[in-house]
Order: sequence, then C-alpha cells, then structure tokens
Amino acid sequence: MAKEHAKFGAAAYKKETDKLPGVFPREMGPKTMEYLREIVESGLTSNIISRFEAELARMHGRRFCIGAPGCTQALFATMLGMDFEPGDEIIASPIGDYGCTAGMHFCNYVPVFADAEPGTALISARTIEPLITDRTRAILCVHMLGLPCDMDPIIALARRHNLVIIEDVCQAILSTYKGRLAGTMGDVACFSFDSEKTCPGDVGGATITDDEALRERIYNRAIARGAYMEPGFGRVHSFQGFATRMPLCSAATVLANLELLPDHVARRRRTATMLDDLLREIPGIIPYEVPADRTHHYWMYGFSIDPAQFRCSADEFAAQVDSEGIAGAGVARYYLLPASISFLRENVESGRYPFCCPPSSRTWDYTADSCPNARDFLETWIRWTWTEKYEERHVGIMRDIIGRVAERNRA
Repeated sequence: MAKEHAKFGAAAYKKETDKLPGVFPREMGPKTMEYLREIVESGLTSNIISRFEAELARMHGRRFCIGAPGCTQALFATMLGMDFEPGDEIIASPIGDYGCTAGMHFCNYVPVFADAEPGTALISARTIEPLITDRTRAILCVHMLGLPCDMDPIIALARRHNLVIIEDVCQAILSTYKGRLAGTMGDVACFSFDSEKTCPGDVGGATITDDEALRERIYNRAIARGAYMEPGFGRVHSFQGFATRMPLCSAATVLANLELLPDHVARRRRTATMLDDLLREIPGIIPYEVPADRTHHYWMYGFSIDPAQFRCSADEFAAQVDSEGIAGAGVARYYLLPASISFLRENVESGRYPFCCPPSSRTWDYTADSCPNARDFLETWIRWTWTEKYEERHVGIMRDIIGRVAERNRA
C-alpha cells in the first residue's frame, strides 16, 4: 500500500471556516505585481535578487545576504560554507523541522541533539554544554515557534569553545532577545520565506552574515556550484558544490512582502498575547511562557494541557478543538527530530558513513528518549499556525472553543 507523501504550502493547510480565517490566501505586498512585471519586461535581466538581499541585510544590520530557493536550501548552503570534516559534530535543537539538519546530512556532519529546557521548545547553554566534545564545531539554535533561545549564555559558551553559532530564524523573523533581532546574534543566520511563513514568497530562503570569508565560500559553493573561471578555459569546479540560487519571482514576492512584515508581526503579537491572557483563566490550560527579555513572533501558536486535569489525551483534546472550528489544531510529535529522522537510527545501526567509527567519535542514540524534556513537551502540546488575519473577535471565539473542550473533558 502506497504511503502518503508529506504536503507543503497551501496544500498542507485547511481552508478557513465560518468561524475563523485561514492562513491562505495570503495578503501580498502592494508592489508585488510591479516587481513581477519588471522581471517579465526586463526579459529576466532584473536585479531583483540583489535588491532583496540588500534589503534583508539592511533590516538586520548585516553586511551580506545570499538568497536561496527555500529555508532548507539556505541551511544547506550554510553547511556547504563550513570547512568541517566528515564526522564533525553540530549540536542542534531537538524540536524543529527536517530542513534544520538536512544540510548536515548531505555534508556528512553528525547532528547531536541537545535537549530542550523543560516546558519549552528551546535549547539552552545548560543543555548544550554536556554534549561538547573535541569534535564539536558549531551550535544550531532554532528559534522555534517564533521565540528566540536564551542567547547570551549560548554565545559565551560558544566563544569559550571556539564554536560557530548558526541561528535558524525561519519561524522567528523580527522576534527580539534583549532588544536584538533574531538572526543578528550568531555568526550566521538562515531565514524562510516559504508560502506559509509570516513573510511569504512562493518559496524562498536566505542566509545573512558579517563574515566575508564565509560569505565568499557560501557564494562560490552554493551559487557558483564550486566553480571559478580560468582564463582560456572556463569554469573549473574546485569544490563539490550545488546550486541553491534564489528564483527571480521568489525574490520579487518576498521583497514586496517585507513591506508588510512589521505590521503583520505586530498584529500577530497583539492577538496572540490576548489569547495567552484568556487561556490562563482556564484550569489545566498552560499557555507557552514568553520571558520578559524576549518578544515572540507567534508564527505558530500553542498551549500545553495538564493531563491530570482531563479525561482525554492531548490528541483527543486537539481533535475536538479542530472539529469545533480552530482548523489545523493538533499535536506535533513529528517535530522531535531524533525520532522523526528515522534514517539516522538506520545509519547508526548499519554503521553507514559517517556514523561508522571512525570518522564518527561514538555511537549515537537517535530516539525520542534521548531528549526527554523535548519528548514530554510535545506529548501535551497543542498547536496551530497563527495568522495576522485574526482579530479580537476571533480571539474570543478561540477562547470559547478551548474552554468548552476543557470543561467537556474535565477529570
């Protein structure tokens, strides 16, 4: 029996209901058609990609930006730019998307999953430090759901061990940590502009950095496919590169939608924090905690349930919330990367390169139990994708739905 393929973009989302607006269709920036028309009328000679790159770099106070077709490709390009050896380790967040680590797999680096802090989807210096070895080369901090990690202790830890810090800002653009924008605190940061993200293109991604040497390596290996021009000969591929060039139309739609981004993020925060306050009044419902030194982007909204207070599982609770009108509400165990990337376990069990020893320094455990805090968080966490379309009346509807489901299932 054939398995169902994973879906992405609009195909993965339920349509709006009679109670609440859906994520799609997306509002597009006022200059979208102007930019797309420019591409056509220029005969595909528009410099729209470099303009998008310049604008994203400017917004974040960074010197360089390299566009990509999507977030997975941006992270892959970043990994291509690293001069690590096969079997070298990158400590990563255990809760995320496959795209967070895909580039590591293709570059033969070994992902090492630090546990999350209890009750959160975020790693910390405390959970990272015990995993650092003489093979550790970088830390990948995923600002999951839209909330930045506690970065200052992570930065201090990385500097003591001479480690590269990579920020995954795919869900957290314009979120802040102690007044600093997500993506401006590490050595390099990657973004997503896929169609469901807060700033959507048809697809899209990007990498930003201040490191000129890193920018040169990423550009050569991921844009120029590892090739330099040799006079009298042409392209010579001195590195096993791969093309991750951003399409013109993606750059156009993202550049246009950057104009809407600050307002959309502000609207998301306003309505999501309203729901946070309302849900705190319902016994057994635990809104996601936002520390005072950070701002949450709310790409995804979620709350936990106290299983001792309900007669149903989180799965059943979520299904009832979905059926009553919050389309797409559900649990998300697949975000637990040590469990969802099943080929990692297969590679370890078979001793497949680079998980054989050497070059790997040890036999790794890729199971849900390897990150118990992250596992337990996802067991009782219910989420759906937030949207800037929500208004105060929609927040009231959501509170009523969750309240009814809670009382119906009260232990």
